[in-house]
Amino acid sequence: MIYEVEQVVSEWMARGITDMKHVISVMMRKGGAGKSTLTLLLADALIRFGLNVLIIDMDPQGNACTGLGRKVLMRAVEARIGRSTLEEPDVNTVIEVIQSGEPGVADEAILLINTAGWQYPLDMPFHRGGPLRAGKIGKIGLIPSYKGLEDLPTSWKPTDFERLAQTLHLPAEPGGVPPAHRWDVVLIDTAIARALGVQSAKAAKKVLFVTNAEKFGVDAIPETMSLVEDVRDHYYHDDIDVMGLVWNAYSPRQTTARALTADAAQAHAAKQKHWDAPIWPFEIPKAIVVSDSHDMAAPVSAFLGTSEKREPASKVCQVAEAIALRMLDEIGHPLAGELRAAWRQAWPEKEQTDVMTKGVA
Repeated sequence: MIYEVEQVVSEWMARGITDMKHVISVMMRKGGAGKSTLTLLLADALIRFGLNVLIIDMDPQGNACTGLGRKVLMRAVEARIGRSTLEEPDVNTVIEVIQSGEPGVADEAILLINTAGWQYPLDMPFHRGGPLRAGKIGKIGLIPSYKGLEDLPTSWKPTDFERLAQTLHLPAEPGGVPPAHRWDVVLIDTAIARALGVQSAKAAKKVLFVTNAEKFGVDAIPETMSLVEDVRDHYYHDDIDVMGLVWNAYSPRQTTARALTADAAQAHAAKQKHWDAPIWPFEIPKAIVVSDSHDMAAPVSAFLGTSEKREPASKVCQVAEAIALRMLDEIGHPLAGELRAAWRQAWPEKEQTDVMTKGVA
């Protein structure tokens, strides 16, 4: 697997750029807020842009793994002492990456995803699920997770919160390429548990919030910002930056949703404490096609080629693509401007939605 990973070359690598801020933690301290959904939607968009994306699943539920069709399986092994049997994961996971802190472990844990669900048709136009640039489909890597992760923080000392960050930047060989540098974007799907959130934030340079436009989802926004500020002030990571907040499963017809998003915008404008996150002008639509993609372990763009799901899939994909472009701008990716221009041309005018003009000028 290391040999395969070594074939991954990011645009940063190709241009000799080593000082980048492309590790992004997708966060919200509420279950079901849409962290895994947004992570997978962004990966889908970026891969079709022709970029290489690494997903680090830092949630014991392993939803990102399931969505990519690579859920961790447990296998029985004999105990070293006695005749009892134990269970261990069938692959290296983020647990080994964090526990070891050794060079090469992160590369060894990366699975290159190339399953039937996440293969892309090279001969299709972008608005039907193909690549944005002819023949250029990015690679997707996964550092998986499973339920054993939830017990890991009980033994952590203060220095252990640095482990994920350290291993992502330790090359397998002296003078080699650090694992994180091989990827154009690294997305960390972050758990709600505080200790796991701190570990994820310590490994990231940027944070992207996502939540539902409902009471508990909105209430979690200042709590999540408080965690980031704690990491900034007390875990010696003062350069971490919250890029923005994205609404998930949004329905404009719901009066409550409109009122809550308006209240959140007002709190941000009034500079209330822990409401610093800029609210991005994108709402991921509430659409069955999103849950269909999770159930089938396929990207939402896979439904662009079907007549039945094309319209809702188009709306969801355009929002995800707009968020991805805004994100590339925020991290200063060298292809951000070129990709934005190509994206505007790729969607036929009759299929464009208002998101084409929101926040991606």
